[in-house]
Amino acid sequence: MTARPRSDEKAQAIIDAARRCLSEKGYVATTIAEIAASAGVSRGLLHYYFESKEELLAQVVRAGTDAYMELVEAMFAQSESAEDLAKGLVGAARALFESDPTFVNLTMECWTLAHESPLVARELEDLYRQFRDAICEGLEEAVGRGIIEPAIPLEGLAALLLAITDGLVMQFLIHPELAADERMWEALELAARALLGHGV
Repeated sequence: MTARPRSDEKAQAIIDAARRCLSEKGYVATTIAEIAASAGVSRGLLHYYFESKEELLAQVVRAGTDAYMELVEAMFAQSESAEDLAKGLVGAARALFESDPTFVNLTMECWTLAHESPLVARELEDLYRQFRDAICEGLEEAVGRGIIEPAIPLEGLAALLLAITDGLVMQFLIHPELAADERMWEALELAARALLGHGV
């Protein structure tokens, strides 16, 4: 992976353009030339920052995951009870799904591409490890404050909460009518409360 700086305006313009193009056409149909044109840069400059289309997709998903992680960390800090925590976890997932379905779709594309691209596989592995660690740290702090009493190890609980949320959101992408059913979100919240040690 390239070691070029990613913090300047050109790099950000390329990431923003990649997000637009990938959202509109999907990974397979999007070309590097289209992303460069959308960003207003040459292909040569694009490749100065990013080696490949796979790397661009990974960076787009990383940016979205970082923002979502900040939301979840803030939710942990603000929760005062297991109910707050369960509601906050589900609310964060719902807000992401409803306000940014593009990011959810691009994440699914990353999962598919990971089978063929070691670069994307490594990026996803790193992102999920960071996300699980952040959730686990939040759970540890919540246990320390006495607001949850989970009966399973926190590392496993973090992975389960993430897996349940991801799995349900994946179903929502395939069956959008489920996302409109309040009972689905209520079931997710009840499951989270039970895992947190508060029963249903």
